[in-house]
Amino acid sequence: MKTGCECSQAGWCKRHNCHKPKHFYHLCQTRSDYFKMWEKGAGPGQQKPADKNKSYRRRLKDFSVAVIIISHNYGEYLREAIDSVLSQTYKPNEILVVDDRSTDDTREIALSYHKQGVKYLFVDAGNVHAARGAGFDATSSEIVCFLDADDKLASDYLERGVEQFDHYQVAVVYSDTQFFGKRQGCSNYPEKYSADQLQFDNFIHAGSLVLSEAIELSRVFEKQIDPLLTQGDWFLWREILGRTWTAKKQKALYHYRIHKSNWTQQMKESEQRGYFEYAGLAHQKVMLFIPLSGRLTQWPLTASYLERQTWPHHQVALILMDTSQDDNFSQAVKDWIENCDYRDVRYMKFEAGFSGLADENRRLPDIRDQVRIAMARIYNRMLRMIDTEYVWTLEDDIIPPDDACQQLLSCFDPKTASVASPYPSRFHSGFVVWNHSGASYEKLGFQEEVVGGNGFGCTILRGANIRNEVFTAMHGTPDFDIAFYARLKTTGYQAKVNWSCLSQHIGAQESERMKPKQSAKTDCECAAPGWCERHQCKKHPHFHMLCQTRTDYFDLWERGAGPGQNLQSETESNNISSEPGMMRKAFNFTKAVARHVTNGSKHVDEATYNVRLSICQECDMCDTNRMVCRHKQCGCTLKVKALWESERCPIEKWGESETTDSPKLVTEELIKEK
Repeated sequence: MKTGCECSQAGWCKRHNCHKPKHFYHLCQTRSDYFKMWEKGAGPGQQKPADKNKSYRRRLKDFSVAVIIISHNYGEYLREAIDSVLSQTYKPNEILVVDDRSTDDTREIALSYHKQGVKYLFVDAGNVHAARGAGFDATSSEIVCFLDADDKLASDYLERGVEQFDHYQVAVVYSDTQFFGKRQGCSNYPEKYSADQLQFDNFIHAGSLVLSEAIELSRVFEKQIDPLLTQGDWFLWREILGRTWTAKKQKALYHYRIHKSNWTQQMKESEQRGYFEYAGLAHQKVMLFIPLSGRLTQWPLTASYLERQTWPHHQVALILMDTSQDDNFSQAVKDWIENCDYRDVRYMKFEAGFSGLADENRRLPDIRDQVRIAMARIYNRMLRMIDTEYVWTLEDDIIPPDDACQQLLSCFDPKTASVASPYPSRFHSGFVVWNHSGASYEKLGFQEEVVGGNGFGCTILRGANIRNEVFTAMHGTPDFDIAFYARLKTTGYQAKVNWSCLSQHIGAQESERMKPKQSAKTDCECAAPGWCERHQCKKHPHFHMLCQTRTDYFDLWERGAGPGQNLQSETESNNISSEPGMMRKAFNFTKAVARHVTNGSKHVDEATYNVRLSICQECDMCDTNRMVCRHKQCGCTLKVKALWESERCPIEKWGESETTDSPKLVTEELIKEK
């Protein structure tokens, strides 16, 4: 409808003393409700920044607040609690006393405050968590404060607390606690809220202010817990805040009474029953991450395990990463997903390396390097998907016990970052577990044990410890898992292995072609791990042991092609970032082989090889000091030729055909001919 607007066009409005763009000009002319707002001086564009802040502070005063007082035979303290609420400078809209099975005078005391607006609710729960849920359902305010009947609030507690809800993402406002009663003192909780820190221990007390909307969205009161086993306050705030909301700290104090029968004393006793119960881990949703390499024969075993494993399937966020690049395998996985009973399943395709890489001979240096790089890519991609507090990694050739998830979670404590299920190695007689000096475990341990690290085949990690990690494979320690646990040592957290939760490793029995040629005493002259003068490289304990006991590895170091060898001197090797090491060169070389010489996992025929080798030898861009031809047009490089001359072809089946007797003979003849 037509309003009293006198403006002839968009722009500065003298009547309302503000700038009106076309949209506002149209509203002022046609909408009487907007016109009235501008007439009152409260229309869009009229307020100054200072006025906006005042307006917002006034709006904060409009928050409705409910104080829910939980009492179980706390009649002797109830009057103090109610009086502290009635004396607040910011008057609450609702005051409700929830009487949970009290046999004392709780009811009479609560009803005596009826004229002052205090309501009374009796529940037969015998559970403080359930009593809070009943009180929450009986109120309708925007902000809730759960006050235990034996505690008190400072007179400005609500006023200062409500002021902190200055952003829509703030769901909880906590404070320090003033202890009184049998013990005096004051807490010193973190000034800034940290979601990661909250996962290790609780610093938000039960009487904190919380948005009703956040409680509704979390459904926390739909979950049943035993408060004598589980720290109810900690469970409450972890569930409400999650990874979406945040919390702030206010200045007013919460007065916490210390006496024999309060929950603090009971929780100290229950805390000794186990971190699993105390932290409420039985209610945790766990992200189960499984990278699938494309082994069609092993997928049914993995699928069968997923159906059998006993952790509640509705508490599992299952992520299946398909790295197979095989349509038949992918379809088999998708068919299983359609019929599984997991509610949260995510399937994704990811190219970490060439197809079939997982089953190539990892004793060849270039294949080993490609596997390391592929694994780092896979687990770095996993980091971006973490949305739970615990992450379970399970590789597709590992079959753990059906109750592995509960067994591993039961070993956690505030200082533990990961707990693993041990499994046999495919390369040596021991397990993929090492001690703090880097030596592998050859025999089973006993129950749970703190270790130096382990493989990620079946491991549960705390999300707070890995969420900001980067898994590396190209510098320093080459294996991503060894490097991760080396960094973990510096943080003060520990890694554990549960030896009673032994997993089956399907690939632990090596094929003949992957077994070492010999295993005997070598001519190694090194007395201890460290810098090796003979081979001009640094050998950590595992490499030192290989050099002393494995002739195949010793021969690699003798030829200058062993792990960690490059052309740097000892002093230069300490500054890896100044010049790319052998890992980087091997990576570039491997890419060249994969891109130019091979097609997936198959070599080119003899004629194509001859042509490409001729081009490479005539190419001006090739350099014997480089691993890869710079213009990427050569099919083969001088380094490929050198590799074949040393009888270490990256893929053994090169040149196999009906007309040739042996790949080795064909290679030797080709090189001699050229």
